[in-house]
Amino acid sequence: MTSVLLFTGLVVQAFAGGEAEFQAANTAIAQNDMAKAEAHYRAALAAGGIDADVYYNLGNVLYRQEKLGPAILAWRRALALAPRDPDAAANLDFARRSVRDDVTAADPYPVWAPWQSALTAAEGQWIGGALLGAGLLVLALRGRSAHAPLAAIGGVLSGLGCVVGMGGILEAGLPPGGVVLAEEATAQSDLGGGVELFTLHVGAEVQIVEAAAGQVLVALGDGRRGWLPEAAVGRIDPWAQLP
Repeated sequence: MTSVLLFTGLVVQAFAGGEAEFQAANTAIAQNDMAKAEAHYRAALAAGGIDADVYYNLGNVLYRQEKLGPAILAWRRALALAPRDPDAAANLDFARRSVRDDVTAADPYPVWAPWQSALTAAEGQWIGGALLGAGLLVLALRGRSAHAPLAAIGGVLSGLGCVVGMGGILEAGLPPGGVVLAEEATAQSDLGGGVELFTLHVGAEVQIVEAAAGQVLVALGDGRRGWLPEAAVGRIDPWAQLP
């Protein structure tokens, strides 16, 4: 991602879908009109410009308007599309220091696939398929020669391909993460009521386990779970409607 300074960085490269709105937003930033820039970035997304650059820039203008929760959500969506982008990661890390709650979302990745957090689901599947294909090719070549080490190499590549590919497949099926957008939201023990369990504040990050009847069941890294109003949580799904 071709950005510059933290929070004032601006990606200007073109992408497919919503390009006119994207450029209009960049112009608005140059005029120091953050509200107008936000509106244009949102319009770019609505026009099909689902792109890490759009979410990255949107996060910047939201943060500059002191909209902490929406800014964190935008940067999380940028990282969902470009998980190794250092600028979005740095901005997110900086913004997290302003979040009142010292909580983390439940880790959705299996312990045997820690690398998947640095890959998109599609990347994991593609790399896994490439490794598996290479391994099978080596095994086929080994069948035509007496070179015994080829069997070990082919087996290792095939095994890695299966593991990495499975990590990508599992990530594609994971429930989405979420960011608390309300200034304050109290989790309850049951759908539609129950005992008040804990309170989260704007910017807190959660894992969404289930959604029903206008509420979401969220999970935290310390094992706590509770139901929150669905409107209080933004989904870290780049293709979902932006709150």
